[in-house]
Order: sequence, then structure tokens, then C-alpha cells
Amino acid sequence: MTVPEDRSPTPNLPEEITTVSASGDLAGCSAIVLRENTTTKLWFAPQIFNNEKHPAACVRGWLIFERKSPSGQFMVSPFESFSRFKAGEGYKLELHAEELYTFGQGVKRLYALHKQEGVPRGTHRFLRIEARLSELLGLNTSEQRELLSRRPTEVANALSILLKWVSESPAALSQFTTLSKSEFPSITSVLGLAAVKNALNFWEENKEDGREEFWQGALAERAYILSQAFAYPVILVKGKAYVGGKQFDDKHGKIADFLMAAESTSAALIVELKTPKTPLLGDQYRDGVYPLSYELSSAIAQVLNYQRHWSMDFNSVMTKGSTKLTLGQTRCLVVAGNSAELSGDGMKESFELLRDRLQGVTVVTYDELFLKLKRFVQIVEPSVI
Repeated sequence: MTVPEDRSPTPNLPEEITTVSASGDLAGCSAIVLRENTTTKLWFAPQIFNNEKHPAACVRGWLIFERKSPSGQFMVSPFESFSRFKAGEGYKLELHAEELYTFGQGVKRLYALHKQEGVPRGTHRFLRIEARLSELLGLNTSEQRELLSRRPTEVANALSILLKWVSESPAALSQFTTLSKSEFPSITSVLGLAAVKNALNFWEENKEDGREEFWQGALAERAYILSQAFAYPVILVKGKAYVGGKQFDDKHGKIADFLMAAESTSAALIVELKTPKTPLLGDQYRDGVYPLSYELSSAIAQVLNYQRHWSMDFNSVMTKGSTKLTLGQTRCLVVAGNSAELSGDGMKESFELLRDRLQGVTVVTYDELFLKLKRFVQIVEPSVI
């Protein structure tokens, strides 16, 4: 007779195990809490170790009963050893069914951990995957997605572990190389598409934020968004980059929001950031005619000033940095505003006329950057999965 495996939820059992080595042959592990309420707590303090006499018996530990003191702190029971009992005395400790189940499953995991990892040195965290791999593979596609969507954080952590394992395991890697593209879509493409989708969600959630520092940090983490403003591949060289201008007193240096470079030629690109809330146009001058706003005009003047100092001090700046760039005709980018502000034909025409005639400076609105990402997703998504 085969006893079916009990797959019911394990109460109080943590999703991860933390180990801290005390020596090369012994490590303390996360507590297995069997019972806890407002006044008492019963838990198992486990250790895994290398048992030379009986290698399979690699888990030991202590059952600890605590009761809260008047100050609200848990205090360990004074009974430190059974040797303190006198003849005829004993101690009865009842474990309820759920508590015993938690204890058994928790210890079972520790045996499995030791079998796979031995006694890990240092401090480590081991994540528990909720569903067994065999169970996951036995589900259809919709069931797999439903199961994985329940725990996105744990799945992401598990994927990180799996990718590291694949990269370090020649046998596993050889199996993946035999799969066709239809069986195993490019991980780079999948993760890249996920990053782009994340950026689009980020834009929708934060486009009303008017803080410059917020957007400088956000685009520093997502530099690929800025690359949408150029017709050629670019890379981020440095945020808050020095571009020249210091005088004899070592003051008045010019700090651009971003220094970027064309990937193929290493030509420098200077970026000035405002916010999505920055006005693009000023008040109407005459019927259907609008000037650029004071804020946008100031940003253009600022980035042109950076460009001038960069050209004058290029050689001295390059001697101070490890990244080698070429000078050429340094282009500038200003990212500001939201085209949703351009509500009428007159405003749209004025804005296009003015930014089209700027020499050496490209003005792009935030929504235009993210719209290019959105169009990219619409093109590639059907072919990725």
C-alpha cells in the first residue's frame, strides 16, 4: 500500500532557511516555530552538522519553551537539562498534530538542505520553491502561469538561482543548448521585454511627479530609455558628470545631468533633464503663436553652456577620467515636459517649429521617449513568447 504524500500547507514554516556557520562542520539554522501566542512560544532551534558516525543523521537541536515576563519579553524556561529531575519526576510536553507536522516537515527540509549543500560556510539564505518541479511541469500552460503568478517575488528569486546554476553547470547548460527557439525563447529577449514593460508601467504611475532629482535617479537606473532619443546606439558614461569650467580657484565646475556616448564612435552626448511637469510653451504671443517657456529656454541655454565648456576643456577633462571619448561636434539633449500640454494646432506647430530649428540641441518630451518603448513592445511581443 502506498501512502500518498501530504501536500497540505505547513503552518508556521518559513519560506526560506537561513544558515550561520559556527565552524566548518556545524551551522545554526532558522528557528522552526511550533507554537506561539500572546503568552507562550514553543520552538525548535536546529543545527545541521557533519556526523562522521552516522552521516545521514545530520540534524540536531533543542526544543525551547518560552513564557512572556511581566515586561513583555519572552523568557526561556529554567529547565536546562533532564538531569535536574529527581527520581520519580518527569515532564510531559504535548505536541498537537499541526505542531508535529510542522516539526517533521521543517526537519525534513534541513536533511534535504544538508544533502545538497553540506554545511554552508558563512551566512546563507535558501529559498523554498512552493511547487515541486515535477508538479509544475505536469500542469498545462495556463495552470503553470496561474501558479507562478501567485508568488512573483519568490519566482523571481528562484529564477535568479536557476540561472546561476545553469551558468555554473556544464551538464545543465548543454541541455539548454539543444532546445529550439520555439521551446526556449531567448532569456535576454524575455528579460529585456520585461524591463521595457516595467518602464512603461513606471511612466504611467509617476508622470505627474515634478521632482528633478526623482527623474534623474529613475533614468539613471533605466538609461536605455534615453537612448530612444537618438538614431544610433548610445551608452551612459556617468550621471552628474563634470564637463569642464573650473577656474583657478577650483570652483564653478559644470555638472551635467548625464554624459552619454555613441557606442560606435565614443562621441560625447550631454543630457539636461527637467521633469514631465516642465512647461513646454509660454503664454500665447499672438494668434496661434507661442514661444518656448522660460523653463525650457533656460534648460537649452544651460546645456549649450555645458557644450561650450566641454569643448574648451575637453583635453584636461579627459586626462582626469578613465573613459576615453571623442570630441567631434558634441550633441546635446534636453528631456522635458509632456506633449499632452500641446492641446491645439497652434501650440503643436509652434513647438515643432522652434525645436526643429535648434542647432546642436535635441528637445524630446518624456511621453515621446516612453511612446517609442511602447511601439517597440507592440512590434516584438507577439514573436517573443
